Amino acid sequence: MAPPTTAIASHGDLESKPKAIYGSGKTILRIGNGGAGATGLLEALCLDYLSTLPEPASITWVANHSRHTQLALLNDYIDIALTYERKEEAVAEAEGWSITYGPVFHDHFCVVGPVSDPVGIRSARSPHEALAMIARSRHPFHSRRDGSATMYKEEDLWGFSSLAPWESDGEADWFKKSHLPPAEALIGADQAGAYLVTDRSTLLRQTGLGMISNSTVFFEPTSRYHYFMNSCYALSSPLAPAETKRQVTLFIEYLTSPRGQRVIGGYGIGDGWALFATLEEKCAGTLLRRGRPKGGRWVMPSVL
Repeated sequence: MAPPTTAIASHGDLESKPKAIYGSGKTILRIGNGGAGATGLLEALCLDYLSTLPEPASITWVANHSRHTQLALLNDYIDIALTYERKEEAVAEAEGWSITYGPVFHDHFCVVGPVSDPVGIRSARSPHEALAMIARSRHPFHSRRDGSATMYKEEDLWGFSSLAPWESDGEADWFKKSHLPPAEALIGADQAGAYLVTDRSTLLRQTGLGMISNSTVFFEPTSRYHYFMNSCYALSSPLAPAETKRQVTLFIEYLTSPRGQRVIGGYGIGDGWALFATLEEKCAGTLLRRGRPKGGRWVMPSVL
C-alpha cells in the first residue's frame, strides 16, 4: 500500500538505510534522527536500553535531518522519529500518519564565529541584529542549505532584517552555501574564520574530538522559552503493526524515565559541559558564551 500524501516537502535525497546498528540480535526498532545520532547520544541511549532487556536485541539508526526523518517515518523506513520542528510535526499528525509523544530532550541553537569577532557582533542586541551586521560587513558566513531545522532557523533570523542572502546568484560572495552535515559545516567555518548558526551538541562534540579551535558562541538560549531552544520530540506511526507499537511505547517510556534522562543529562565532554538538557532542566545550566575550545575542553575566559 502506498504511503499517505503529505504537505511536507523533501529537500534533497532521503536516506532509507541504517547508518549504524546498536546491539546484536533481532532488530526491534528503527530510529530516525540527525544530531543526537551524530553526536553519539542515540548510541548511548540505545545501548543502555538494550542492556535492560532479557534477551539480546538491536536497534538501528537511520540518519536524516528533521523533515527527512519525518518522511522516513511516512515511508516506513523507521519506527520512531526524533525531530525538531513543531509546525511540521503538527502537519503530519493532522494528515493522520504520525503521532507526537512530546519532548524527550533539549538541544540549543547558537550563533558561532571566530574568537577574534572581526565584525564585532558581540555588541549586537539580538541574533538577527548580529546577522545583519555580518551582511553589511560582507564577512564570510557559512550556511547549510540542506533543508534541516538549522537551515530554517537561520532563514527566520535573516527574515527579521528582511534579508535572504541564499537567493543571490553569485552576488553575495561572502555567503557560502553548502549541503554539509552539522559537524563538517562547523569544522569548515572554524577553519575559515566564518560565522554560522549551529547547535550546542555539535559544537561541544567537535570540541571534545579536538576538531575545532577558533570558534566561540555569541548567542544561545538563556531560558526554556528562548527562541533558540531546539527541543527534540518523539513521533511514531499510528499505522504500524501492534508489536512495533509496543516496542515504540517501551522505548519512549525509557527515554522519558529517570534512567533515560540520566543518560541524556550525563552525556558531555567533562567539566559539566553537557551536550543536551533533560526534560527537568528544560535548558542547559551552563552557558557557552565567550568560551572557546582548548585541548578537547570548552574553556571560559577566567581559566584561559
